[in-house]
Amino acid sequence: MPLLYDIPLNIVNRVSSGEAELVGAVIKEVASGRILAHVQPTQGFYQAVAQARGALAQSGFSPLGVIGAVQNEQIKTSLEKLGQGLGLLQDLQIANIALTGIGIGVSVAGFAIINMRLNAIEKHLGNLREEVSEIGRMFQEAELRRLFSEIRAALKDLDSVATRTDYLALSSSLQRQFSSHLSTLSDLLVEAMTPGRATTLPVERLDLIWTLSSAKWLCEEAELQALFVSEDLDHVGDFAGRYINDNLRCLDQLNPDALARLVAATEGDLIASVSKRRQAAQHLGLVADGFAGAIDSLSQQQSLSLALLGAGIGGREYIEATSKETKKHFLIVMPVG
Repeated sequence: MPLLYDIPLNIVNRVSSGEAELVGAVIKEVASGRILAHVQPTQGFYQAVAQARGALAQSGFSPLGVIGAVQNEQIKTSLEKLGQGLGLLQDLQIANIALTGIGIGVSVAGFAIINMRLNAIEKHLGNLREEVSEIGRMFQEAELRRLFSEIRAALKDLDSVATRTDYLALSSSLQRQFSSHLSTLSDLLVEAMTPGRATTLPVERLDLIWTLSSAKWLCEEAELQALFVSEDLDHVGDFAGRYINDNLRCLDQLNPDALARLVAATEGDLIASVSKRRQAAQHLGLVADGFAGAIDSLSQQQSLSLALLGAGIGGREYIEATSKETKKHFLIVMPVG
């Protein structure tokens, strides 16, 4: 079946009547939960989001500044305007996609956009050098730079892999590379989220948790994209399921209340301590929302892979279509049956 760029009228009518609703990247029947359509952002959508972000797009990524950025009236207005222009899809979490970097469907943002995100993550880790050295005693700064250099090179190859004649071999190689990078980042993240016997914790540790998590989510998205291009749709569900469980474990381990108490303990004054605890709780809420968003995105990609298999649409064809489309913001996949 062909890929669609406009939602069929019968689906539009069902959403308008309340029979169906948009949940993440899927349109579901309210009564049964049955998936009626998958919504996939195209290259045009990512370009529009980058433009709407304005100054924020230039800085790329500001971990604990995300909360303040979303309150910036100019950015807020731009994102709301973009959302209103999406018609039926205006309920998509545009601000969350723009500010956390977690998208919906398969990530097809171009290398320039992804590299901006990676550069900002790496730069921020450099600013958190002391915290990084605390959790990565066996992981030297030079190794961290090498890790991000390897991730960047793999992302650059991923950007063009669908159009290459050797796409099968290259995409399989890239999938293995991203899997290895994910293992390293996950180990660092687990250590960052484990305070051990510490009686206090600097707020920068929360920043580090968010930053490492963002790098982890980026690599998860990239690995699944490589699997789509390699036509290994059967394994997309397996890997997505594995990373869903991993993000669930991180969410369980996060323990916002305990971490917020440790951050508050850095203040000797009671009023300052209460204020610091509130600030920490807000930041940790953002991290928790990030994990929840990653879980939703991964589960949607599980479902999407099955829809493509059922419709007889190849993963490479799908990635090429969404990557090349710049005029339409979304591509629609209708499940067969």
